Amino acid sequence: MQTTPIIWAMLAAGAVVSLAVIVRTKWLQTHTLPKCVLLSVVLHAVVAAVCSCLGGSSPASWGQHESGRMTMLVVTAEEQTDDGTLADTAEPPPGLPADEQAIPDEGAEPPQIVTDADVPAVEAVVSEPVASPDAIAPPLDHVPLLELAGTEDEQESPESVESEQSVVANVDADSDAAASDTLMTDAPPAPLVAGAAAASRAVPAVYADRVAGRRAAAAAARGGSQETERAVQAALSWLAAAQSSDGRWNAARHGGGVERSLQGHHRQGAGAKSDHGVTGLALLAFLGAGNTHQEGAHSETVARGLRFLTERQRADGSLAGDAEFFAALYCHGMAAIAIAECCAMTGDESLRPPLEKAVRYSLSMQSPATGGWRYAAGDKGDTSQLGWQVMLLASARQAGLTGLEPAESRAAAFLQSVSSGRAGGLAAYRPGERPSVAMTAEALASRLFLGMSPDHPSVAEAVDLLARNHPTSRSPNAYAWYYSTLASFHAGGPQWEAWNRQLQAALLPMQRRESSGFDGSWDPDPVWGGHGGRVYATAMAAMTLEVYYRHLPMHRQATPIAGVNGPPQR
Repeated sequence: MQTTPIIWAMLAAGAVVSLAVIVRTKWLQTHTLPKCVLLSVVLHAVVAAVCSCLGGSSPASWGQHESGRMTMLVVTAEEQTDDGTLADTAEPPPGLPADEQAIPDEGAEPPQIVTDADVPAVEAVVSEPVASPDAIAPPLDHVPLLELAGTEDEQESPESVESEQSVVANVDADSDAAASDTLMTDAPPAPLVAGAAAASRAVPAVYADRVAGRRAAAAAARGGSQETERAVQAALSWLAAAQSSDGRWNAARHGGGVERSLQGHHRQGAGAKSDHGVTGLALLAFLGAGNTHQEGAHSETVARGLRFLTERQRADGSLAGDAEFFAALYCHGMAAIAIAECCAMTGDESLRPPLEKAVRYSLSMQSPATGGWRYAAGDKGDTSQLGWQVMLLASARQAGLTGLEPAESRAAAFLQSVSSGRAGGLAAYRPGERPSVAMTAEALASRLFLGMSPDHPSVAEAVDLLARNHPTSRSPNAYAWYYSTLASFHAGGPQWEAWNRQLQAALLPMQRRESSGFDGSWDPDPVWGGHGGRVYATAMAAMTLEVYYRHLPMHRQATPIAGVNGPPQR
C-alpha cells in the first residue's frame, strides 16, 4: 500500500481545517487582500501537489499499473427493457447484417415464445453443471493461423472495448511471417471468371451432396421433396433477377431498412446499407444448391457477386462495406462465409487470399477474455454474432485453413457463459439473460459445428424447446426458423421429422407465386424482415429449404446416401 497519497491527503485536510480556523478568527480583518493572496497561493500549491501525487503523469492508467497503448470505450445509449434489465436502445437484428438498431436483443424475446411453463429452471443462469469447453471444441493440434497481438498479460479485461483499428495495427509482423504458409498475401487475386475450368479435386464431404446428381437423392432421403426443390429454384431465379449490375444485392432497393417499432424500440431505418451482408446471404443460397462461379445454372450470378465482395474488401480484411458500426461484423461474417464455401467447393486459389484476410479480421475481433464477438474488438460478445463467426471458422476449415482451434475453444467457452437448463442446452442472447428459442437454436448449431456430439444431453434439451415452438405461418420469423431447422437437422432423430413437416407446411405456402415481379420470393417477416428486406427474407428461406443437402448431417456423417458412391471430383 502506498503511503505518499495518504500523507498528501492528510496535509490537504489539514490545510482546509486551518483555512476554516483562520476565517473564523480576526486574522483576515487587517491587510485582507495580501493575506487572501497568500492563502490562495498556498492552497493551490497544496492541491497541485496532491493531484500530482494521486494522478501521476499517466492518469489513464491510474491504479492499473499497465503499459502499452490506451483503449477506447464505446458507450451506447441504454434503456430499460420490460423485464427491468438494461438493453441497448439500438440492438441489431440477428440474421440481418444491419446496424445495432436492426439486431434484436434475443434475451428479451416476446414471452409467448418462451414461457416459464415451457422452459423449466429459466431463472437460474446455470441450474446444473454443463459440459466443459474441452468437451465441445476440437483439440488444439494445428499450427496457428496467426498470433494475436500482445501477451496474455497485455490483453484487455472483459470490461474494455478496443477499437478495430488498434487491433489491426498491432498484429505482430513476426508471427505473420512464421505462419506464411496459411496467411494471406498482398498480391491481388486473379479475376473471377464465370465457368472457368476447375482444378481436379474432391469436394469436401460436408458439401458433396450439393452437387447435381446427388442433390435430389439427398433431399429425398432426408425429408425434402419435389415441392421444396421447386421452391428453392424459384427463389434462386428471383434472386438472380434482383442482382444489380455491379454484382451486389441492394438491400434498400428491395425493402431493406424499412422502419418498424418492435418491442418498443425504433430502429431508425437500419439495414438499408447492408449490401455486403445480403449479398453474402444471396450467394450462400446459390452455393447451397451447388452453384459456384465455375459451374451451375447461376455461375455468372455467383461470379459477379464474388467479384463485388472481393474487390471491395478493405485492407484490414473486413468485408463489411458501407454498413454502419453496429451492422459491420454481421455483414462481414455473412460475406466471408460465402467466400469460404466457394473456395472449399471449387479449390479456386484466387479466393484464398481474401478468405485468409477475412478470417484474420474475424479473429482480431474476438474477445480474448470471453470468446465472444459483438461490434468492436474486445466486446464481451452475444450469441447472435457468434453463430455467424463459428460458421465462418467451420467453412474456412473446409477450405483448408488451419490454426483455428484456439478461437473455437474460446467460442465454446462463451457458449458456456450463456447456457442454462438442466443439461445446459438452453441459451440466452448474453450471459445472465433469459434463454430464447432463436438463441437456443443458434447456440445448438454452433456447438455442433464446434464438435459436440449429437448424443450429448444438452442437444436433447435444446431440441425439446424447439419442438415446443414449431413453425407456424401465424408468426413467421426467418431468422429463428433458419437456425432451428439447421440445428434440428444436424441433431437428427424423430424430432427432425416432425419439425420438417411443420416447417414445410408453414414456409412453402408463404412463397410468392405470381407475375408481379415477386414470383419466387418471400415477403419480409414482421419480426426483423423489414430491416433486411426481400433479399434477406428470400435467401434465408432458400437456405432453410436447402438444409437436406447443404451440409452432410452431423448425426450420421459416415452414412452414404443410397445410390451415391464417394465424393465427386472437380
